[in-house]
Amino acid sequence: MPESELADWKKKLSELISNDRLFENPRLTLLDVANALDTTTKNVSRIVNEGFEMNFNDFVNFHRIEAVKNRIKNGENRKSTLLGIALDFGFNSKATFNRAFKKSTGVSPKEFVDSLV
Repeated sequence: MPESELADWKKKLSELISNDRLFENPRLTLLDVANALDTTTKNVSRIVNEGFEMNFNDFVNFHRIEAVKNRIKNGENRKSTLLGIALDFGFNSKATFNRAFKKSTGVSPKEFVDSLV
């Protein structure tokens, strides 16, 4: 895929995931994203792999983690549990959330919260 075409697809995918908040869907699939972009699953996978240098699950979880981090930074973890926030943004379990958070940030969710104090 030519670099300019890849850049265009990356932009479309980023806007779709962020603006439409597709990452909040706990059952989001490659096919869902492909249908929303009117392309193939193979193309979406290629865009994520080549353009963002990660797999689809890591890409979706990255957006979920960013949303969780923003909510924590806004102090919402005082009103809701970390797990509650994680579930709001599409995570299915505490274990998956903790693993994805640590992979994305290098620290556990609790360590992240403690670092903000």
